[in-house]
Amino acid sequence: MGYDKDEFQTPVSLENFTKELPGRFKAGEFSEARKDQVHREIEAFNKKLKNQWTLWKKAGVATASAAASFLLIIGAGFVSPTMAKMVAKIPPLSSIYDNHHQDLTEELTQALKKEGYPVKQVNQYVGGKNEGITVSLDASEKQVNEMEPGVRKIGLSIVKSNEFKGTRIEDYYIKVRQYREPSEKWKREQAQIEKESEEVFEIVQSALKPYEFKNSIMFGTNTVELEFPSNEKQEKVDEIKTAVEEALAANNKHNIEVKIRKFNLAKREQYARWGNAVSGIAHEFMTYKKYKVSGVGHKSEDGLMTIFITMKMKSTDEGAADQASDLYTMAEDFIKSEEIWPQVKQDPYKIVVRTKDKKEFIIEDGKRSFR
Repeated sequence: MGYDKDEFQTPVSLENFTKELPGRFKAGEFSEARKDQVHREIEAFNKKLKNQWTLWKKAGVATASAAASFLLIIGAGFVSPTMAKMVAKIPPLSSIYDNHHQDLTEELTQALKKEGYPVKQVNQYVGGKNEGITVSLDASEKQVNEMEPGVRKIGLSIVKSNEFKGTRIEDYYIKVRQYREPSEKWKREQAQIEKESEEVFEIVQSALKPYEFKNSIMFGTNTVELEFPSNEKQEKVDEIKTAVEEALAANNKHNIEVKIRKFNLAKREQYARWGNAVSGIAHEFMTYKKYKVSGVGHKSEDGLMTIFITMKMKSTDEGAADQASDLYTMAEDFIKSEEIWPQVKQDPYKIVVRTKDKKEFIIEDGKRSFR
């Protein structure tokens, strides 16, 4: 999903670090023990999100996996007649929309347990060049090696079934690994972190209560960040910040820094209006391989909402112009549909279809070309 850098700032050092990680991982720079630790922490995090009313939920912090959210957020009835006609050569959209409630990992979990496999966790990884499913078995390493062919066979039979024919899901990898319980040390550390976070959360919430604070609160390592609309009076911002700082200090939380982040309210509201539109377009184009689309994003600037559709094709590839034209028309028709147009409140918008070699599809005087 696209985002506005003015709305979400990432430290350059962190941004560069995260960009380098995939390459370092593939190059084998990290030991197997390190990789296992990452897997365990991701699994523990996912488990917490599923099973607990976490600090982040209570704080109202919107956390999202960008790759996953735009692929999995689906709205009913988004397919217009024009779009349906254009995709007649691929499996009916209804096959995806009617089954979006089905959890692929749950489907695989049930299938494996039915065959007697000791399944502990099944995780789906989306985004990036490689997408797939990792199955963790509660068994010895030798048993896991013996079970792996059978597990992979069941997994592949599901992702390559007619239900997912023609979609990116049929290309999923299926990995099988031994489940390893997090160490007691790690559990104690996580419990301590959660305890301290809960304490900070309660202190901050108590300090904010008199002000009826309705904006987001974000928690980091030794930081609390409060959001305010850019048109909020600075006197009020300073007053609230001071109240939170004093409350933390009174409770011996001197190491917690209080930060302020301001956002453009009108821009944020526009992003919210366009959420379903962009999610619907992205889900459609990114799910089916036939579209040859590598990304869909959006950006609000001076009241204009721009939808970016990036193709996997180069402008010189055969059929690229026709493909770009179809993508443009489908997105246009979708935005103007009875379901979406009222939601975006008829905001001014622009659709930009770009090729792999960074050429933009344009329509001038009825002629369609790249430049």
